[in-house]
Amino acid sequence: MKKKWLACVLATALTFSSFAPVSAEEFSSGTENSEVSAPSQIPATTPDNSSDPFSDEAGSTENIGNSDEHTEDVNDRMDNSTDNASNDETSTAVDEFTDVTPEPEVVPVSPEDTDTQEPDTPAAEDVEDPFSSLSTEPVFSSSAKASVSASSVRLVCQGYAAGQVRVTAKISAPVKSQDKYYYLFQVNPSNNKLTKKVARITKPKGKNKSITFKLNTSGHPEYVLSKYAIAVKTKVPNKLASFKRISDGQYVKNPEKTAFHTAAYQLPATKKGLQTTSIDQITATGSKTIFFNLPVSVVLAQNTESVSYTYNGKKYNFNKIGGYTSLVQQCNQKGIQVTMQLLLDWTPATKDLIAAKAPGSKSAYYAWNTKTPASRQKMEALFSFLSQMFSQDNCYVSNWILGNEVNSCSRWNYAGKVSQSQYIQMYSEAFRSLYNAVRGQRASSKIFICLDQYWNNTWEDYSGKSILNSFNSCLKNMQPNVNWNLAYHAYPFPLTEPDFWSGRHADSLTNHSTSQVITLTNLSVLTNYIKKNYGSKTRVILSEQGFTSSQGEDVQAAALALGYYIAACNPMVDGFMIRSYQDESHEVAQGLSMGIKGKKAFRVFQNMDTANSLRYTRTYLNRQVGSDWTRHVPYYQESRLSKLYRK
Repeated sequence: MKKKWLACVLATALTFSSFAPVSAEEFSSGTENSEVSAPSQIPATTPDNSSDPFSDEAGSTENIGNSDEHTEDVNDRMDNSTDNASNDETSTAVDEFTDVTPEPEVVPVSPEDTDTQEPDTPAAEDVEDPFSSLSTEPVFSSSAKASVSASSVRLVCQGYAAGQVRVTAKISAPVKSQDKYYYLFQVNPSNNKLTKKVARITKPKGKNKSITFKLNTSGHPEYVLSKYAIAVKTKVPNKLASFKRISDGQYVKNPEKTAFHTAAYQLPATKKGLQTTSIDQITATGSKTIFFNLPVSVVLAQNTESVSYTYNGKKYNFNKIGGYTSLVQQCNQKGIQVTMQLLLDWTPATKDLIAAKAPGSKSAYYAWNTKTPASRQKMEALFSFLSQMFSQDNCYVSNWILGNEVNSCSRWNYAGKVSQSQYIQMYSEAFRSLYNAVRGQRASSKIFICLDQYWNNTWEDYSGKSILNSFNSCLKNMQPNVNWNLAYHAYPFPLTEPDFWSGRHADSLTNHSTSQVITLTNLSVLTNYIKKNYGSKTRVILSEQGFTSSQGEDVQAAALALGYYIAACNPMVDGFMIRSYQDESHEVAQGLSMGIKGKKAFRVFQNMDTANSLRYTRTYLNRQVGSDWTRHVPYYQESRLSKLYRK
């Protein structure tokens, strides 16, 4: 028991240290000959004047979304005097439409349209009844003071084409109201109250009619992230209280259909990756994936790279973080896949984004405030800004991870004293928002939830398995067809014992889904569970791994080689990323010398994914693991290493 307790303490210490500076070395920014200091990997507390750690010498990047003006959308014909007021759920102002000539490329839904507005015929792959899985129960309130007849209004919100969101409803019988229109509203997801009117359409005559609101996302990224409902006017005054909902609320499903950047997702040449912000370290090790953390405080830093960004009618100031964009561009050019983890740290600049019940400076990172309307909208604006910046064909992130080890939330995604269901709801809301923002810009990018190795163990907070299952259920109820993925930390258990194949902790590391812990020892338990319950399209990356050399460099080298082979031969795993390029003094003091620089593990790491792999690894594996080491590698075939088996 004491030994396991020590392992947990060390695990906590290591995870925190994983965000310490990766290296004191400098890395190239803009060109390979110009250098800037590598950024700190996000301390627990950052000063209010924190800025992009790359920005001093980084070249300028394209201004993304920093215009002071919205591109006018033909469906968003609102009175400018009420735009800002309508963003708050307590506002009673509702914008009125004015007649605007429609843009030729997008046909608007306007009062001048014909009384019966049938949706356009979709492409062949989209032909289906969009209402087939929805309830037909009446959902409007009978408390409306105007005459409103019972009607079964079924709502479907979906990405339809590049730059287009369509909201379709089937009206079984006309709904009586004070005028001749049905109105499309954004609603507050926390309480489903109407917040802002975005379009209207003339009521069709007759029963069982379909209506379609067409929204152009150009200049309106919020259209992809918003939740919608249909309402009618029940009072003469043009205030929120004058309208009554007649439909359920729905988010936009399949946001990738709205994306203009549609290049296919590219798997890296091999599964080998490194956590760093140094292009030199990536090049020196031959890594094919770069992993780095992006603290929110850096994006909010106000300096010469700050730009104005308009979201849902409100202006925000964000940082273009030129050093990060330069790094991503260099990796894109070299064919190196980019994985970015977004972390909400606590500073005066970020505190309005943090969950309301989470006191500041208590944890390393925090949960997002998805309940307060202003905080939620700022979160969405930030997600939208980053998504636009990192979705360009010459500057894109393939893998986005939201939060770190979210099952161990008191340390890595703190939400305060809330129930597990409340915690899952908050995280799922934030995840869904990031998902729609990213996929609405670049259709192929993947978004990941992050868990540590405590699969059924609840020592820290929640078990990874329970969080994953609850998260999936919550997302499914919230928005169908969210294709989430898993970033997993399969560190040895305990961390001080790199020889994970030893069998010393067999009671905690079983080959069943009830296993307390899942490491590389029993990784197939995790991937089999994911495949069985969520399908093979749900991908796994091992985004943070590491092995100490405190028991000798030979053991570390063997652990690195065996761990990589386990990942490389597992068809559900797409990445194996080690965290430490070099030792960190505060970890070494705990017996954790996780770096590879200057050690035998360095040559192993350089060559373990090449055609000469076994030439560099076999000696360590035979001596440390045994001549039968392949029995520890499910699906092992030597040919799979060179062919990068993924089927």
